[in-house]
Amino acid sequence: MTVSRALNNSKEISQKTKEKVLKACKDLGYKPNSAAKSLITKTTKMIGLVIPDITNQYYAYISKGVSSYLEKKGYGLILCNSDRKKNNEREYLNFLTEGRVDGIIILPVEPKKEDYEQIIMHTPMVMVDNFAEGLDISFVANDNYYGATQIIEHMVKQGYRKIGVILGSKSSTASNERYRAYKDVLEKNNIDFDTNIIIYSNATFEDGFNKAEYLINRGVDSIFAINDTVAMGVMKYCYLKGINIPKDLGLAGYDNIEQSSMFPVPLTTVDQNNKLIGEISAKILINQINEKSFKKETIILKPKLIIRKSCGEDN
Repeated sequence: MTVSRALNNSKEISQKTKEKVLKACKDLGYKPNSAAKSLITKTTKMIGLVIPDITNQYYAYISKGVSSYLEKKGYGLILCNSDRKKNNEREYLNFLTEGRVDGIIILPVEPKKEDYEQIIMHTPMVMVDNFAEGLDISFVANDNYYGATQIIEHMVKQGYRKIGVILGSKSSTASNERYRAYKDVLEKNNIDFDTNIIIYSNATFEDGFNKAEYLINRGVDSIFAINDTVAMGVMKYCYLKGINIPKDLGLAGYDNIEQSSMFPVPLTTVDQNNKLIGEISAKILINQINEKSFKKETIILKPKLIIRKSCGEDN
């Protein structure tokens, strides 16, 4: 009992006794068995984070925000990369809910209410970026409609009238809100809407590279990419084909990842408060874990238009 109290920093034993116990543990190389401890306390002091793409800087910075907050609160992190595959996401959720974590933060793939209903009955969870309609769960995101409106209006002001779009998944909340903003801005400015220059994708660099040709062949004067990673793929295609950005083609991204300001033609984009999203999500989850009757929260942040040079801003 004395050893247990010393290891748990209890005030029921003297500082002198505590120091003796800790020194003995150090000399013997003893470390507490966290698995055994969790059987007694019913807690693991671990949080699961499921993200769609570990190579995407936007998700990396959200992960960093989560990790930074958890570290302050004495929690560890299990990071899971679903690779934008629903089956991977399901398997990770099964893995995490087998008593390995105290709660989960998820950036879901094609979210549907029924996928998470059973999980949230026994595991605290916060959803980020994409929302499952009808699910009683805390949600943190950016205002995608506002952010997309800002950047499409900027492209229109730059003189573009045939703006091709590379979206993400059709079931993505973020994609759908940005698509809605795109249509509304075109209508507001009396610009014809053409479904032939709207493309859905997996939102990867490869998709940006592979789908750029399709849009360019349809005579677009500019491209709005669902994220900066996709925009980078478009930029590489244009470079290899001798297409000058922004002289021949305007280009805008979304996320404001670090590299976006470092290109030969810096990318006009939208900053999404990525690290802050991670910190807020982690804070909500820890509060939910500590307060069993915690009220669910929905927090929507305002993104910011970042104007650089890829939409002809120097012209």
